Amino acid sequence: MTTTLRTMSLGGILDRAIQILRANFALFAGLALISGLAQLAFRLASVHPKTDAGLSGAHIALVLASYFASFVFWAADIFLGTVVSAAICFAASRVHLGEEATIRGAFGAFAFKGGRLVWLGLLQGIFAGWPLIIAIPVVVAMTSFGASIYLQIPIWILGSIPCIVLYTRYALAFPATAIENLSAHTAIERSISLGEGNRWKICWGFLLPGGVALALASSSTWLIEQSKTGNPFLAGNPIVVAGLDGIVALLLGLVFTPLCHIVLTLLYYDQRIRREGFDIERMMESAGLNAPATLPVDGSPATPAAEEKLPA
Repeated sequence: MTTTLRTMSLGGILDRAIQILRANFALFAGLALISGLAQLAFRLASVHPKTDAGLSGAHIALVLASYFASFVFWAADIFLGTVVSAAICFAASRVHLGEEATIRGAFGAFAFKGGRLVWLGLLQGIFAGWPLIIAIPVVVAMTSFGASIYLQIPIWILGSIPCIVLYTRYALAFPATAIENLSAHTAIERSISLGEGNRWKICWGFLLPGGVALALASSSTWLIEQSKTGNPFLAGNPIVVAGLDGIVALLLGLVFTPLCHIVLTLLYYDQRIRREGFDIERMMESAGLNAPATLPVDGSPATPAAEEKLPA
């Protein structure tokens, strides 16, 4: 099956992303579940035993084991999160182009490239998140002086606005590295180049689904916290609260994690069509007039089988 490629409005991209997710929900939810379970395990492991319950050797060992497990699941969450991000972009690309995609093929293509993907995620965080370096000390100082949370929220918002603007420059890096097999630095540069002229579109593309997910997650957390005031069982069982919060986050992640990455992948192709005539290349490829238009940098076909042969 061959998909007709064309430029799309933001509404068209969001609509197409929802169509892809609905038609292939088992595929994308299965990929999101991999990282979602690691995140749930991290939330549960982050509930540590109370340190004031005694200083016996057994208790100290339990506390240390708890913190070690928290670190292990945190590292697994970071690693699997970046791998799944690339796998979803890869699967979304294949579905969008009318090709077959599987959980095993998409995840397997990047399972041994986690180092590169974690480094890419770290670069995105550094390049886009540095304005928070200013906001964090201000909030800490306000907290030490007993400032209300309602006074701290505007500081976080003001610090986040430039982060969002900066992230727009690097938002297409994961689709770029997943589809073109680029290194982390090259993917960042590719994102900056592709996004020129359509920053606002890219910004709203990831803000809309991401904002809905954040609003739903925040609402569920607030409801759980409110339930603690009238429910002694919840108030006295932090691991149950963490479990409820984690399960809600897991369920939301099965929908919104794939949706956000599908949108980014469609924005990536939209920019390639506008700036590079990718749709023309694709038509010529289908007619057998040139080499495949989705070749990664080393010239190998961007397929799961070929991905296994490429260096990490």
